[in-house]
Amino acid sequence: MVVSNDIKIPDNFKPKDGRFGCGPSKIRPEALSALSQSGASILGTSHRQKPVKNVVHRVREGLSSLFSLPEGYEVILGNGGSTAFWDIATFGLIEKRSQHLV
Repeated sequence: MVVSNDIKIPDNFKPKDGRFGCGPSKIRPEALSALSQSGASILGTSHRQKPVKNVVHRVREGLSSLFSLPEGYEVILGNGGSTAFWDIATFGLIEKRSQHLV
């Protein structure tokens, strides 16, 4: 067996319109440029670092305000998409009991 660190994705497997990442949308070059400038201090760092925690806090507070969340509600952010979220939520966010339909 040959092991290589040079992983190459064949061009015929790549989307023709430039989408090759999370979500259905193509990322505009302007958005990538803005992120590389404004987010340079947090890109590639741990989610446990204070600058990243500050961004997460601001996002959660902003969304709470935008949606006028009632007392006791909170915004949850996570990686992995909705499938991973619901898997985690069913095991980790229910304190006493739940009611759900399948």
